[in-house]
Amino acid sequence: MDAVHELQRKIMHYKRKTSRLEDDLFQRDQEIIRAKFTLLQALPELNTPEKGPLVDKVRVPGYLDPKMFEAACLKACLNNPSDGREGESRRKDRAILDAETLCNEWRSKTSNGVWELYIEGPEEGEEEDDWVQVEAQDLLDLKEKYGDELYKAIKIAWTESQESTRTGVHLKPWDYDAGREKTLTELLVPLREKIQFLAMKASEEGK
Repeated sequence: MDAVHELQRKIMHYKRKTSRLEDDLFQRDQEIIRAKFTLLQALPELNTPEKGPLVDKVRVPGYLDPKMFEAACLKACLNNPSDGREGESRRKDRAILDAETLCNEWRSKTSNGVWELYIEGPEEGEEEDDWVQVEAQDLLDLKEKYGDELYKAIKIAWTESQESTRTGVHLKPWDYDAGREKTLTELLVPLREKIQFLAMKASEEGK
């Protein structure tokens, strides 16, 4: 029994350590997102020009891709069939319907300004009197059922929605050729060039 107890203690220790490392990585991602939105709030001319609502929908802060939900629901449904008598085709159809419902639900939660990513609660494996900031249970349930990719995308979407509300920035900076959001480094390039230009101009005028 002592060996089993020791093994359980080690497993809990490594689970907490892994969770904290994941939290550190997410906090770094949050800092980068905040830096982007703060920069675009101060210098909106650095943002990518709009191309229209249909093209730019993926640039809306907090956007969640329905295809990601569909892939997660299909994987969960096929890996854990609720009824062995139900055919694969029918399970796929059900998963697609579930994905649409799930996507709409989480789009609403991450953008409505009411749902919170963190709540007060006891840390796993600690005394109930030791209350800390823990992730919302509905998000943890989603992670367990549908996996890390969807879980992380929802956390990022919530952060973007919060930052959009804070700064008034309504579109993310975009690289249309690459089909992705610009990195903070890419966003800073024209700013550095502008600073260098102004420095040279000031130097010439001072001569």
